[in-house]
Amino acid sequence: MSVFNGTWKIDIARSKKWDSSTAAYVPDEVGEEIITLRIVDGIQDYEVLYGSDPVIRMGYTSRYDDPEWVPYAVREIVSPVGRPPREAVAEFRRRIGANEGSNARNFEVGKAYGLVRTVYVDERTHYRIARAEDGSPQNVMLRRMAEDGRSYLATVLDVDGVIHRVRAFVRAA
Repeated sequence: MSVFNGTWKIDIARSKKWDSSTAAYVPDEVGEEIITLRIVDGIQDYEVLYGSDPVIRMGYTSRYDDPEWVPYAVREIVSPVGRPPREAVAEFRRRIGANEGSNARNFEVGKAYGLVRTVYVDERTHYRIARAEDGSPQNVMLRRMAEDGRSYLATVLDVDGVIHRVRAFVRAA
């Protein structure tokens, strides 16, 4: 059984993102992020509840080291009652830095957020490589588990090799 199996919650105090306008790291304003990972027989099933206003449910299923790119799909968007989802998503994209260059992302239910492949290194280390549907690169993420198995860091490099964001997660269940 993988040490990553379970539910993980963002530790926002230890998370940061690159702000290209100030050329400095700033607090990550994602809000909530809850990730559920299930890894069995080399297949990673990943689902994330991303943000708090709105909450965007996304996920993918990928076999480690498989050359096939799989869709990282937007499954659902839940915005507060009375707030149009399009408005909530636009504000969320601004907060997380998903409006600029290779970091720009769309959130549309039923559509791929990107295509991904996963690479197994060892029990505590794996990578997720992402590209857009047109084949252009998006990012590379290193997920590294702490020795005690109670937290991990997700470090995302953009296409220029800049560490775009670092998010810390703690085991929730």
